[in-house]
Amino acid sequence: MSVQCSPNLNGTWVPVAANVSGRELVVAELRVAQLIIESQTYRIVDRRDRVVDCGELKLNDTAVPCALDIIGLEGPYAGKQMRAIIELDGDRLCVCYDLEGQQRPRTMQPSGDQLLLSITYVRTEPGLHACALLC
Repeated sequence: MSVQCSPNLNGTWVPVAANVSGRELVVAELRVAQLIIESQTYRIVDRRDRVVDCGELKLNDTAVPCALDIIGLEGPYAGKQMRAIIELDGDRLCVCYDLEGQQRPRTMQPSGDQLLLSITYVRTEPGLHACALLC
């Protein structure tokens, strides 16, 4: 796998896999149907095509692993910052962050009692939902 840390995250992404600390989640039950990244901003669109969360992104592509700060401006995470790590492999993006605190994960795998959320997305055409990719 050729993992890269690149500032080119722009595009429409749909979730294809997710887990919390290794426990698989049902993708169809996730709130996010699309993650839209444009420059240094993000929008999360739900399954009813409503923007339910948006904010700013700050990428540190010199960090190992690649670090991403997610700053909520509107929605349930408004005023909050999540420190994530990412892996980008072509048109496949994995975002991982700690659900409990302000600690940035060191790896995609939890250590101890760490509660990590990991969502894997694939880049797609705008308007295409995960069902179209999974069905």
